[in-house]
Parts: sequence; C-alpha cells; structure tokens
Amino acid sequence: MKRIAPAVEVAGLADLVVALRDAAHLPGLLVYVAGELGDNATAEARPCGSAPLVGVGADLLDDHRSPELVGSVAHEIAHHALGHLSGWLVPALDWLYIWTCVAGIMSAFLPVPGWISPALLSLALAARLCVSWLRRAAEFAADRHAVALLDSLGMPGRQIVTAMLIRDLAVEPIWYAMVGWLAGTHPPAHARLRRLADAPSFTLHGLEVTS
Repeated sequence: MKRIAPAVEVAGLADLVVALRDAAHLPGLLVYVAGELGDNATAEARPCGSAPLVGVGADLLDDHRSPELVGSVAHEIAHHALGHLSGWLVPALDWLYIWTCVAGIMSAFLPVPGWISPALLSLALAARLCVSWLRRAAEFAADRHAVALLDSLGMPGRQIVTAMLIRDLAVEPIWYAMVGWLAGTHPPAHARLRRLADAPSFTLHGLEVTS
C-alpha cells in the first residue's frame, strides 16, 4: 500500500531529495516509500496535483548512503527534470497501440476487406515499437542527467550511477539482456553502462561537468 513516509523513517533520504530537487530546479517534490517496490524506485505523474512524485522501495533504505539509493533517486528526479512524464507523444502512441490492436482483432471477424486487420495490427506493432524506443531513450537521458545532478552537488555522479546499473546487471534476466534493446521499455543494463561510459561529459543548466 502506498504511503507518505515520515522523515525519521527514511533517515538521510530527505536531505538527499531536497538537494537533488533544488539542483533540478523543480518547484516541489513528493516522495513516498512502498514495500512493494522492493529495491527499485519510480517516477510518477500526479493527475490531481502539481508536485512531481517519486516512489522509493523500502529495501533501498537499508543504507541511505548507498549508491543504489542515491543513484535511483537521482535517476527518477532526472525524469521529472527532463519532462519525461509531462509529454503528450508517448501517451498518444499508447492509446494508438491499444485501439489499433482492438480494431485489428475485431476486424478479423467482421465483413471487411482482408487487408484491414493486418494493416491495423501492423500499425499497432509500429506504435508499440515507437513507444519502447522513446522510453528507452528517456532512460539513457535520465542516466546522463542524474550524473549531472549528482556532480553539481559535489558527488561522484558517474561512479554512483554506474554502481546502480551494475546492481541491475547482476539481477537482470539473460533473456532481457538479449531482447530488451528492441521490445523493452527499459534498455538492458549493459547497454546503459556502455552508453554512460561512452559519454565523456554532461551538462546541467548550460554548465559542463565531468566525473
């Protein structure tokens, strides 16, 4: 069950969140702790509120200084800072995917030309692949921006985000590492590590920072 966590329960998490929120120039930020998230974190939009929302798995709070917690929170805040949850394109493509799937299946049983059902299902597949590509691109961008946010606070951003991704690499299924680059909404951890290693510097509000 989702709940708002008191500061005493999350120890140093509150200070980290405030520092990252200020670095990201966000007007506000609401953080909750949820046991069902395990050792993951998530960025969410709030349809009935203006403050960005970040969920943190309770298992991440074992050590508020761990790179897994710091990197995960920075990554999710970076999603909000980059506007990934406020765009219209991904939701529009999601709806296109759903409705063209439904229409394609239904048309197979209706007295319509035979090409309509394959055409609609092909459009649904194209929409799905586009959504997956856009979400993978957002993950790469959030990794880079998380590094820049952490660097701006005097922390070793690249090392922290790299450590977070190495943890993900250790538990990622082998099958996802093979096919996630095409159909997954998150890039495989090894692809994120490679992309992060290939980028020599990052920018935050027009200033170049390095790790």
